[in-house]
Amino acid sequence: MAIYSSAVFPPSQLWDFAVKLYNNSDVSAACLRLQDRRGLDVNLLLFCVWAAASGRGRLSDQELVAGIDAARVWQAEVVAPLRHVRRFLKGPIAPADNRLGAELGRGVSDSELFAEHMEVQMLAEILRRPATGSFDPQERGIEAADNLAAYLTQVTRDLDSDDLADLRIIWQQAFPGADPRGTGLFAG
Repeated sequence: MAIYSSAVFPPSQLWDFAVKLYNNSDVSAACLRLQDRRGLDVNLLLFCVWAAASGRGRLSDQELVAGIDAARVWQAEVVAPLRHVRRFLKGPIAPADNRLGAELGRGVSDSELFAEHMEVQMLAEILRRPATGSFDPQERGIEAADNLAAYLTQVTRDLDSDDLADLRIIWQQAFPGADPRGTGLFAG
């Protein structure tokens, strides 16, 4: 039983891009590892990549900070509590009925996805400028890596080789013809 309809959302290039990229199993696994290991916001990672991939180029400091601020509040107050409940309901929940818990879990999962979609919509509203950048995949890839680096600088200082490997998986799926060595983030 679906609780929500995605039809209530206006069309969104960012959402379409994010869903397509995230549906790659390597990308979703990399995103979830970065979320669990470093507390990174998957929607912000995909936003950083999409801004460049869509021809909107590098995010300004104001756009990035606005995205981080909006996402931080939304994640803390809405998404993270739903995620916590969803994960809790996956285990045994005695003395409650596990069958009923599984049904509740499906509803919470639908709510979490709806909340994620709302966050993506908020991020898309922050970046309303038209796509005017290069169509060259290498240029767009460099801009995406710069956006990711700028986001990471704002939220973490402790990237390791596993983190960079996961970021590279996401980046390469978004820019399959581009060379990661041409970017500042993946040059090393």
